[in-house]
Amino acid sequence: MKTDILKNENWLLRCENQVLKNKVIELENKIAELQVQSCRKHNERKAGRKEYQDKDVIRRIYLMFAQAKTYQEIADKLNSEGVPTKAGGTWAKSSVRFILNNESYVKKGVLSEKEYNLDFS
Repeated sequence: MKTDILKNENWLLRCENQVLKNKVIELENKIAELQVQSCRKHNERKAGRKEYQDKDVIRRIYLMFAQAKTYQEIADKLNSEGVPTKAGGTWAKSSVRFILNNESYVKKGVLSEKEYNLDFS
């Protein structure tokens, strides 16, 4: 009789243990999903990457790139002229690349479709 009771208790404990393991897995999956959603929202907001607002500088960057200047050459030129970034710092090639790849300048009317496609003819 005691053996049967112990077997039943053991079986119940194993069942409870499995239920708890399943809950842990479910919670870990929810956490992972929330982290992915958070990253997507972060990227949608373009947090950390604010758009540059000076239309003349944006057009100059596109024009220099159309003249076969590298990202670094464009950044160096802007830095040598003392043109500040949006945050007031110096230009890096990644900042130039961000501007050149940002389609929102067309949507906002900063650049025409032709300028964005580097057609300055």
